[in-house]
Amino acid sequence: MTEQKRQWAVRVFLAVLALTALANGFGNNIFSNYFNEAFHIDSIQRGFIEIPRESPGILCMVLVAALGFMGSLWMSVAAQALVLVGFVVLGWMSPSYGVMLTFLFVHSLGMHLFMPLNDAISMDLAEKNKVGTTLGKFKGVNTLFNMAAAVLVFFGFRTGFFSFEKKTVLPFALGAVTTAGAVVLLALMALSIPQKSSVKNHKLLFRRQYMPYYMVTLAYGCQKRIRIVFAPWVIINLLGQGADTVALLTIVTHFAGTLIAPVIGRILDRLGVRRMLWAEAIYIAVTFSVMGALAGVLAGGSFTVADPLTWLVFGAYVLCVLFEQFSMVHSYMMRSIALDPGEVTQTLSVGLSVDHVMAIIASPVMGLIWNTWGVEYVFYLAAASVVFQIAAAAIIRKG
Repeated sequence: MTEQKRQWAVRVFLAVLALTALANGFGNNIFSNYFNEAFHIDSIQRGFIEIPRESPGILCMVLVAALGFMGSLWMSVAAQALVLVGFVVLGWMSPSYGVMLTFLFVHSLGMHLFMPLNDAISMDLAEKNKVGTTLGKFKGVNTLFNMAAAVLVFFGFRTGFFSFEKKTVLPFALGAVTTAGAVVLLALMALSIPQKSSVKNHKLLFRRQYMPYYMVTLAYGCQKRIRIVFAPWVIINLLGQGADTVALLTIVTHFAGTLIAPVIGRILDRLGVRRMLWAEAIYIAVTFSVMGALAGVLAGGSFTVADPLTWLVFGAYVLCVLFEQFSMVHSYMMRSIALDPGEVTQTLSVGLSVDHVMAIIASPVMGLIWNTWGVEYVFYLAAASVVFQIAAAAIIRKG
């Protein structure tokens, strides 16, 4: 690919990331409120509902292996088309609980298939010796447009323009529109850029040499439950806040992430994977433990939403969710230890599947822990999972 063509591809892919981030903000970021307000589920159901939502992540490695002949860009087109179908049903068809779960699965299948492809395409478009910087730039754009969606969600629900009680769930309908735009741009890239198969072979790929990456993604599957499920559930269930408050916290989180992501990318290029794994582990252990302690006190009735301590909960929530900005370190690590560049996409998909095996196990278990022993132990368990990051850093002797 010529430098001019690469720069064109970078601009178009940045637009794709902007559109998919808007779709994510209109969908994924408000699903907890959707489940709560449209279907009135409890905390145990909230844990178990993650099975149809996260099980597509396990299928990801099979799909990437089977569809590898298409190349990353055409697979991305297919992935976003699935997301679009899910949005159309959830947004316009007022599905029953069972139908909702079915098309939540379809939406999630496309979203999860796009995850390793997104990372692989991003790294393919990076300048030489600036992979971390490029990942940080792409992550920053993604976070910025997630924030823009959160702003729209906040004002939409605060003014009553958005509602889960109307026949058309407008945020999901808007997500369908932005996803359709992403499909068109990805197809344009696929038609314009010569591609070779991004998968080295079409068998499931596991290598002992990639164990550090598998270990990190195993931990990430547990830690991500905090960001997606249980930190928002503290705000929604224990503090009784609606989608507008969650959206406002999301705005703050994404604004901070927009500033932090490029910094993490530059530091990653400078310090390397090993030191960044240590930094990630320390950050997660501290922030999750603090959030757990505060949530435990809140659940014990020591303070309510009117108490000034509530602001500490909001602050801890933001810090907990910000750990997601370190996820670029995992993809960079996989690229740095790859025995063959042709194995990167497939191994990223295997890692995503490992992540989601843990997610499916952890979500209902954490829901039961919340109900049986207390909310704080959910956060302490996730904090303890950083031992896998520490072990991976120890295995990687350089870089």
